[in-house]
Amino acid sequence: MDQLGSESSTPAVAAPRRRRAQRGDGARLRDELVEAAELLLDKAGEDAVTIRAVAQAVGVSLPAVYLHFGSRLELLHTVCLRVWGELGDWMGDADAALHDPLNALHQRSVAYVRFGLAHPVRYRLVMTGPTTAASGQVASSCFRFLRGTVQQCVEAGALRGDATALTRAIAAALHGAVALLIFQPPESWPEDVDGFADDVATLATRGAAAIEPRSVAGQQRIDSSRS
Repeated sequence: MDQLGSESSTPAVAAPRRRRAQRGDGARLRDELVEAAELLLDKAGEDAVTIRAVAQAVGVSLPAVYLHFGSRLELLHTVCLRVWGELGDWMGDADAALHDPLNALHQRSVAYVRFGLAHPVRYRLVMTGPTTAASGQVASSCFRFLRGTVQQCVEAGALRGDATALTRAIAAALHGAVALLIFQPPESWPEDVDGFADDVATLATRGAAAIEPRSVAGQQRIDSSRS
């Protein structure tokens, strides 16, 4: 069964029918719909979040939900994106007292992995599910955030090479580590999740520090072949 397309298999408890909306009620109703969907997601998982179940929980008609969300996927992503603002806070808090850019990059990398594992359903839906404008925006934002720190490392001489290429390698390592676990049952996760996050961040950042710029490596190979 298509998890993102199912609308009929999940039972929901009907709420009392709402009164007719008044002027200015639209934003309030949208918030109620998102909160109801978030409750369903947390209590019963992704499959429980359907347009019908959310409508019944809030006490509105299906068309009333579709006025605010064009599809179930859009509703799910809206729910998931509510927590993604926390990632910037986690990363900012992680390196607030650090002046060494490489250590700051390490701490931000730890924060990224911990965030993904603290919100596995939301991370999976946004970062590994069907691509949407919202998921693309999140991915771009995370990349830019990391790249800013990588650029500081390059300017300080802690990393060598192109900041974008280095960020791409680091982001791939961090995302891969999160994705490796969130598709497995929690009982198979490492007992020390924080330690896992620290190990992954160390491998990603210290590995990046060992990368030699391709232009330099290429020149060395040319010089070696001539000698």
